[in-house]
Amino acid sequence: MSLLEGLAAHYDLFGVRGVLAISSHRLTGHPREITAQPKGITNPIYIRLRTTDASVYRQVILHREYECELPFTPTTIVDAGANIGMVSIYYTHRYPEARVISVEAEASNFEMLCKNAAPYPNIVPVHAALWKSDGFVSVSEPDSGIGAFGKWGFVTHEGNGNKVRAVTMRTLMREANVQSIDLLKIDIEGSEYDLLELDSGILARTRILFMEVHPKPNVNQNTLIEKLKKLGFSLLPHFTTPQGALLVRAIRAV
Repeated sequence: MSLLEGLAAHYDLFGVRGVLAISSHRLTGHPREITAQPKGITNPIYIRLRTTDASVYRQVILHREYECELPFTPTTIVDAGANIGMVSIYYTHRYPEARVISVEAEASNFEMLCKNAAPYPNIVPVHAALWKSDGFVSVSEPDSGIGAFGKWGFVTHEGNGNKVRAVTMRTLMREANVQSIDLLKIDIEGSEYDLLELDSGILARTRILFMEVHPKPNVNQNTLIEKLKKLGFSLLPHFTTPQGALLVRAIRAV
């Protein structure tokens, strides 16, 4: 993005103060954050300058990427791959009675998640990676091969890297004292393939699934879609995100 494009983007999102903030940040390194509080959001949202935070804010809060009319009101929501909390904030306003369990693996993102979630007692931040087994995994820079980049694209994997606790869906549900999930959102940068292969039993206790299926070498994205159909899910209209992931939305009859 060019300088002029960056200024224009910040003006569109934050007005004149956005232009002043990003200009000062480019020159001095400060401020590092800006706040936004669009209509319908009860508390300021903290956004790091010159990161992908602004793009996530635009897609989730302003463009309502995760908006979908549901036939019931969710009371238990799991936001897996919560990043800095945009989806959790969106859902806590849309479903104020719901408990939102927000899982994020990367340390700096989790710090921002806690900051953004602090005014909302029904959002429960969990610093962990959702994984195929319990233990520890590594967090590394985004993998461009699956369309990941910036602060929203950190990947978890076995081997060397910054370690973080790994939990399965079963462990997460047990520790959160959750028996079933009304709405499960998954955006875990390619790990969704292994997760659903090994934890597919959890989907029998999930009513709505929103999942970003990322492109992966030698793996057909339709594999997961067919698996969801076999598990009794009906697919709602889905689309491709600007980052190349397929945002799948599915509902299971109960």
